[in-house]
Amino acid sequence: MIADALASTLATTANAAEVGGTGLILVTGGRARAIGGSDQPSMALAGAQVTMGSGPAFRSMVSGEPVAIHDVVADYPFGHPELAPYSGPVHAILSVPIRIDAVVTGALDLYDHTAHGWPARKLTAGRELAQVMAAVLHLLASDPAEAAVSGSFSGVPQ
Repeated sequence: MIADALASTLATTANAAEVGGTGLILVTGGRARAIGGSDQPSMALAGAQVTMGSGPAFRSMVSGEPVAIHDVVADYPFGHPELAPYSGPVHAILSVPIRIDAVVTGALDLYDHTAHGWPARKLTAGRELAQVMAAVLHLLASDPAEAAVSGSFSGVPQ
Protein backbone atom coordinates (compact mmCIF):
# COMPACT_ATOMS: atom_id res chain seq x y z
CA MET A 1 0.00 0.00 0.00
CA ILE A 2 2.76 2.47 0.89
CA ALA A 3 4.71 1.67 -2.29
CA ASP A 4 1.63 2.25 -4.46
CA ALA A 5 0.84 5.54 -2.72
CA LEU A 6 4.43 6.77 -3.17
CA ALA A 7 4.59 5.70 -6.83
CA SER A 8 1.36 7.53 -7.57
CA THR A 9 2.50 10.60 -5.64
CA LEU A 10 5.84 10.70 -7.50
CA ALA A 11 4.13 10.48 -10.91
CA THR A 12 1.68 13.21 -9.91
CA THR A 13 4.58 15.32 -8.61
CA ALA A 14 6.38 15.08 -11.97
CA ASN A 15 3.22 16.21 -13.77
CA ALA A 16 2.61 19.06 -11.33
CA ALA A 17 6.20 20.30 -11.65
CA GLU A 18 6.11 19.91 -15.44
CA VAL A 19 9.33 17.89 -15.45
CA GLY A 20 10.39 14.62 -17.04
CA GLY A 21 10.51 12.68 -13.78
CA THR A 22 10.96 12.65 -10.02
CA GLY A 23 13.00 10.59 -7.59
CA LEU A 24 12.76 10.15 -3.85
CA ILE A 25 15.57 9.43 -1.42
CA LEU A 26 14.81 9.04 2.28
CA VAL A 27 16.87 8.35 5.34
CA THR A 28 15.76 5.25 7.24
CA GLY A 29 17.69 3.51 9.95
CA GLY A 30 20.49 6.08 9.64
CA ARG A 31 21.04 5.28 5.94
CA ALA A 32 19.95 6.99 2.76
CA ARG A 33 17.71 4.79 0.61
CA ALA A 34 16.31 5.23 -2.88
CA ILE A 35 12.59 4.88 -2.25
CA GLY A 36 11.31 5.28 -5.79
CA GLY A 37 10.87 7.32 -8.90
CA SER A 38 8.19 8.33 -11.33
CA ASP A 39 9.79 6.26 -14.10
CA GLN A 40 12.67 3.84 -14.67
CA PRO A 41 15.39 6.48 -15.40
CA SER A 42 14.37 8.39 -12.25
CA MET A 43 14.55 5.24 -10.12
CA ALA A 44 17.93 4.31 -11.61
CA LEU A 45 19.41 7.75 -10.92
CA ALA A 46 18.09 7.84 -7.35
CA GLY A 47 19.56 4.37 -6.79
CA ALA A 48 22.92 5.39 -8.26
CA GLN A 49 23.14 8.41 -5.97
CA VAL A 50 22.53 6.21 -2.94
CA THR A 51 24.96 3.53 -4.08
CA MET A 52 27.71 6.11 -4.69
CA GLY A 53 26.82 8.31 -1.72
CA SER A 54 27.14 11.26 -4.08
CA GLY A 55 24.94 13.54 -6.12
CA PRO A 56 22.61 16.50 -5.88
CA ALA A 57 20.30 14.74 -3.41
CA PHE A 58 23.16 14.27 -0.95
CA ARG A 59 24.30 17.87 -1.38
CA SER A 60 20.74 19.00 -0.75
CA MET A 61 20.26 16.81 2.33
CA VAL A 62 23.57 17.88 3.88
CA SER A 63 23.15 21.61 3.17
CA GLY A 64 19.42 21.68 3.85
CA GLU A 65 19.05 23.80 0.70
CA PRO A 66 17.89 23.13 -2.87
CA VAL A 67 20.61 22.14 -5.36
CA ALA A 68 20.02 23.06 -9.01
CA ILE A 69 22.10 21.31 -11.68
CA HIS A 70 22.02 22.58 -15.26
CA ASP A 71 23.45 19.35 -16.67
CA VAL A 72 24.39 16.47 -14.35
CA VAL A 73 27.20 15.33 -16.66
CA ALA A 74 28.59 18.58 -18.11
CA ASP A 75 27.82 21.32 -15.56
CA TYR A 76 31.40 21.78 -14.33
CA PRO A 77 32.15 22.21 -11.44
CA PHE A 78 28.60 21.73 -10.10
CA GLY A 79 27.58 18.62 -12.05
CA HIS A 80 28.15 15.03 -11.11
CA PRO A 81 29.94 13.28 -13.99
CA GLU A 82 30.32 10.18 -11.81
CA LEU A 83 26.58 9.65 -12.35
CA ALA A 84 26.90 9.71 -16.17
CA PRO A 85 26.65 5.91 -16.59
CA TYR A 86 23.36 5.98 -14.64
CA SER A 87 21.79 9.24 -15.78
CA GLY A 88 20.23 7.87 -18.97
CA PRO A 89 18.16 10.64 -20.57
CA VAL A 90 18.33 12.86 -17.46
CA HIS A 91 20.34 16.08 -17.69
CA ALA A 92 18.88 18.82 -15.46
CA ILE A 93 18.25 18.02 -11.79
CA LEU A 94 16.68 20.07 -9.01
CA SER A 95 17.10 18.40 -5.63
CA VAL A 96 15.06 19.79 -2.74
CA PRO A 97 15.37 18.69 0.90
CA ILE A 98 12.35 17.09 2.53
CA ARG A 99 11.73 18.17 6.10
CA ILE A 100 9.49 16.54 8.65
CA ASP A 101 9.17 18.54 11.87
CA ALA A 102 12.04 20.80 10.66
CA VAL A 103 14.42 17.81 10.31
CA VAL A 104 15.83 16.98 6.86
CA THR A 105 14.76 13.39 6.24
CA GLY A 106 15.37 13.06 2.52
CA ALA A 107 15.37 14.73 -0.87
CA LEU A 108 12.92 15.07 -3.72
CA ASP A 109 14.66 15.20 -7.10
CA LEU A 110 13.02 16.78 -10.13
CA TYR A 111 14.54 15.59 -13.41
CA ASP A 112 14.43 16.90 -16.96
CA HIS A 113 15.72 15.29 -20.13
CA THR A 114 17.21 18.51 -21.51
CA ALA A 115 19.94 20.64 -19.95
CA HIS A 116 18.65 23.95 -18.63
CA GLY A 117 18.79 26.36 -15.73
CA TRP A 118 16.11 26.25 -13.07
CA PRO A 119 14.01 29.45 -13.03
CA ALA A 120 12.70 30.84 -9.76
CA ARG A 121 9.19 29.52 -10.42
CA LYS A 122 10.52 25.94 -10.72
CA LEU A 123 12.56 26.37 -7.54
CA THR A 124 9.42 27.56 -5.73
CA ALA A 125 7.43 24.64 -7.15
CA GLY A 126 10.15 22.21 -6.03
CA ARG A 127 10.09 23.57 -2.47
CA GLU A 128 6.30 23.40 -2.32
CA LEU A 129 6.21 19.87 -3.73
CA ALA A 130 8.81 18.76 -1.17
CA GLN A 131 6.44 20.06 1.54
CA VAL A 132 3.59 18.08 -0.01
CA MET A 133 5.82 14.98 -0.09
CA ALA A 134 6.66 15.52 3.59
CA ALA A 135 2.94 15.68 4.40
CA VAL A 136 2.30 12.46 2.45
CA LEU A 137 5.18 10.72 4.24
CA HIS A 138 3.93 11.94 7.62
CA LEU A 139 0.46 10.55 6.88
CA LEU A 140 1.88 7.21 5.74
CA ALA A 141 4.11 7.00 8.83
CA SER A 142 1.21 7.75 11.16
CA ASP A 143 -0.31 4.33 10.50
CA PRO A 144 0.77 2.31 13.55
CA ALA A 145 0.58 -0.93 11.53
CA GLU A 146 3.31 0.31 9.16
CA ALA A 147 7.00 0.95 9.84
CA ALA A 148 8.30 4.52 9.85
CA VAL A 149 9.18 5.66 6.34
CA SER A 150 11.90 8.15 7.23
CA GLY A 151 14.41 9.28 9.84
CA SER A 152 16.95 12.06 10.19
CA PHE A 153 20.18 12.38 8.18
CA SER A 154 23.17 12.62 10.52
CA GLY A 155 24.98 15.95 10.32
CA VAL A 156 22.18 17.82 8.57
CA PRO A 157 21.44 21.35 9.83
CA GLN A 158 18.11 21.45 11.65
